[in-house]
Amino acid sequence: MQRFFALASASGVHVMEIVKGSPAALGGLRVGDRIVEVDGIAVDSVDGLQRTLDASRIDKTVKIAVLRGTQKIDVDVTPVEQAG
Repeated sequence: MQRFFALASASGVHVMEIVKGSPAALGGLRVGDRIVEVDGIAVDSVDGLQRTLDASRIDKTVKIAVLRGTQKIDVDVTPVEQAG
């Protein structure tokens, strides 16, 4: 998969839950997707994903590359400030 999709890393972040009405849900992410890039930056862990989606990207649309089954697709998500 890494070679086929020319990914920088063989890992990613597996999406285990999507909150209804959340930016992820509105952007089209699905349970079972594996996030591999955000705006072209490889994601290899939850911490890496959180660092990439830092405050500078709040309210700005980002392109998230995911592996869904045997396809690599891009979804656009607009992160928002989390309450609490």
